[in-house]
Amino acid sequence: MDNTQKFSGKSDIYELSRPTYAPELIEWLVNTLKLDTHSQIADVGAGTGKLTRQLLATGARVYAVEPNADMRNKAIALLDGYANFHPIAAPAENTGLPAQSIHLVSAASAFHWFDAKAFRVECQRILQADGQVCLMWNHRKLDNEINVSFREIFAKYCPTFSGFSFERQEGHRQIEGFFNGKVTEKRFDNPVRYDKAGFVGRARSASYAIIPGNDGYEDFIEALEKLFYQHAQDGFIDVPHQSVAFLGKV
Repeated sequence: MDNTQKFSGKSDIYELSRPTYAPELIEWLVNTLKLDTHSQIADVGAGTGKLTRQLLATGARVYAVEPNADMRNKAIALLDGYANFHPIAAPAENTGLPAQSIHLVSAASAFHWFDAKAFRVECQRILQADGQVCLMWNHRKLDNEINVSFREIFAKYCPTFSGFSFERQEGHRQIEGFFNGKVTEKRFDNPVRYDKAGFVGRARSASYAIIPGNDGYEDFIEALEKLFYQHAQDGFIDVPHQSVAFLGKV
């Protein structure tokens, strides 16, 4: 399947169940790069605009580059009231943005879907001379029972699951290669609180999650609900996450 279509039909559940990024990460990014109303940001693989919304709050002009129509239209519906929001229907490797026009390229929970070499060339084309790239993920910490069990459920029921998105990047070889080894890494705690619908919805929003009609779907949902009830208190479950960022020049 074309990677740009993996989230078709999932924009509603994605927007409802996916967390935003740690406020401390955004604050660090703003302070490090001196982002303000004069800044131009390309948020590439913007999806429904989870990070885009946080970047718009800085006052910067944000180009939300997203090839999937379902995800992009959800972002437009949510963010069209921002004068500095500019959606673009384009892939990461060919954004269509003017050369040397961008201060920051961001990619939130998206870099693993890109052709890394082609994306790097496109970043070099659109970034100003002192511009930088920030790759980030919300990372499920696997030193706790909830996330370990969550992973085991995916491995059992979802045939295309091969690990969480950042887990597949955590060796850092591709990331370090993208930045030629010159990269700053930051981690910020970003725990996520879910009710049952949100917890199950987060699982259903994954690209590799099976969908109604697939073999084992009912068992998949039942296992998720059972895990929720094992750990819930007063109707909620707190799931440890970190927002992880890699910032550098290309």
